Amino acid sequence: MTMALEAGDWAGWIGVFVAVLTVALSLWQQRRQARRQIEADDIARRHADSAERRALATEEALQRLIERLPAAVQAHAEAQIAAQPVRHAEAVSWELDRPKKNVFVLRNTGSEVATGVQVDVGDHPKGLTRQVPEDAVVRKGESTEFMVLGAWGAPVPREFRVSWEGGGEAAVLPVPSWD
Repeated sequence: MTMALEAGDWAGWIGVFVAVLTVALSLWQQRRQARRQIEADDIARRHADSAERRALATEEALQRLIERLPAAVQAHAEAQIAAQPVRHAEAVSWELDRPKKNVFVLRNTGSEVATGVQVDVGDHPKGLTRQVPEDAVVRKGESTEFMVLGAWGAPVPREFRVSWEGGGEAAVLPVPSWD
């Protein structure tokens, strides 16, 4: 028997070789793809586990915060009450100046704003006064100016009484002399 390869046989063998090579490459590619899929699944599983741990930790932290909330609210309320400024009559203090014979300047030398400020000039006639504070607001360091005219039958009073909201008893201010 002679085995001579003819041209058609060569083509058949080359086709078989190419087919076997193609199948081998396909199997190799498929295994490589399967390994990548396993790695991707592993990474996805680790991410899911991590996300679940974070969610549980967040839930536990929220639960602890919720448990501590009433005490925190109570402490905050107590701090707010303690932090509220206590208004004392001493927080507002007055100074009376007399830059001109009939002009008076009432200055708030305290550390608080005085509201509802009223100056009582006693029984001095209303016709002899101008712009006497009746419901003024005098901020700390600021002043208000008014006039009290003296006449033969009604000299300028020796003192003025200054009252304001939250001040308690009126402050008695001696009227400065004018030379």
